[in-house]
Amino acid sequence: MAQKDLQPDLLNQLLDKLERLVGKVEFGSIELVFHQGKLVQLEKNEKLRLDKPAA
Repeated sequence: MAQKDLQPDLLNQLLDKLERLVGKVEFGSIELVFHQGKLVQLEKNEKLRLDKPAA
């Protein structure tokens, strides 16, 4: 998906969603899913780290 293929409003929406997802992830990943060259899905996997109990 080339940038020139996207409407400016759609591109801004996508960038806004990515910025919000990335800003919240402390441990994890963001995955972009493409189908036939088009972005169809955003996935966020986040890990929660728990403190180890004192020995």
